[in-house]
Order: sequence, then structure tokens, then C-alpha cells
Amino acid sequence: MTKIENTPAFLIHRRMYQGSSLLLDFFTKDFGRLRLIARGARKSKTSLQMFQCLSISFKGRGELKSLSQWEIADQPRRILGDDLILAMYANELILRLLPENDEYSQTFSSYWTFLSSLNDLDSNEKEFALRNFENQMLEDLGYGLDFGFDINSEPINKEFHYDFNEHQGFSINCNGAMPGKTLINLSKRETITDAIELSILKKMNRKRLKSLLGDKPLKSKELFFVK
Repeated sequence: MTKIENTPAFLIHRRMYQGSSLLLDFFTKDFGRLRLIARGARKSKTSLQMFQCLSISFKGRGELKSLSQWEIADQPRRILGDDLILAMYANELILRLLPENDEYSQTFSSYWTFLSSLNDLDSNEKEFALRNFENQMLEDLGYGLDFGFDINSEPINKEFHYDFNEHQGFSINCNGAMPGKTLINLSKRETITDAIELSILKKMNRKRLKSLLGDKPLKSKELFFVK
């Protein structure tokens, strides 16, 4: 029988299961995305909260294991309005793109950093934190980009503009939408807060994600559980 104790985790999704129980999707640091059953959880006086790091223990045989214990391992975090939509979007990407039972510790860290930014940063900084999370997830899934070089393996020039092709990378085009300086900043992992540059990055990542998500649209609002 598998028995795991005190692994860091975020609750990503939950739904009712067999009367008083809940079926829970967690994103964990050590085991990636997990689906666990919380028996009798709907009768509990304390509820598990999304967007707050937990320390969870679970056990069982077979694919569907049981949540045995949990405690809060993070500061209180109240996420509302537009921030809530961003956070639910990140949760849906995890549900849709990450396979179960595979470790993605760097994506986990990036997700935690993104959630933490929602209470501390301005809107443009939050937007960039979300792009960083997307980039890290894509890299961990094997779809990362080298922002420092074009399709001909030439270093990106800050004076040039580039086109982006999701299958090949960046090619020089004097009328291209992607400024070279933006790509260089990405390669150096420097923060980008310019609204125009952020809009370009959003369009680029939307194109990168589309091939993985397919034709099924994102429905982030449905991820927020209502009793």
C-alpha cells in the first residue's frame, strides 16, 4: 500500500463524489498532479481552500488513493475579481496539460510564485508572472523556447524585429511583431512590464498553447467549486 506524508500541494479542482465525499485534484511538488478521494469531506467543518499551499498526506492501493490528512502550509491568501480569473486560468492549464503522477517541481514553484504575486504586484507585473508560469509549464512539457536565438541559431539582435512560428521559433522580419529586446529580456529572465510587450507575449503564448489544448475551449470559471 502506498503511504505518503506531508507533501506540498495546491488544490486545483474539487467535485462531489459518492454522497458525503469529494474527488480532489491536487498539484503537488513531488508527485505532480494527483486525484484523491476525501471521504466524508462534505460533512467536515473545515474546507480545503484553493490557491493556498497545503501539506497533504495520502494512502491507498490502486489508482484512486485517499486523502488522510492535510494542513495549511502557507500564508492566508484572498484572491478576488480579475485576480481570481487569472488564478482559475492557471488551474485549468494544470488540469488540461499536465499528466497525472509526473513530477513538475519547477512548474510547481512557478505556480506558487504566480499566486503569491497576486496580492503584492500591480496588474502588469501579475500578467508577466502568469506568462512566466506558462513558459515554465511549456518548457517542462518539452515545448520550451530558446529566446536568445533565432531559427538559424543566430543570437537575437535587440535592434531587429522577429516573427514567431510555434514549430520553428523566431525569424527576422523588419515588420515582425516581436521586438528583439523583448526576446533578450525573456532569455535573461528579466521582468517585463510594458503593456505593449505584454500583449505580444500573451498572443505568442496563446499560439503555443493552442496546439496542446486543441479545439476544446478553456472554461476557467467552471473550476471554481460551489457547494
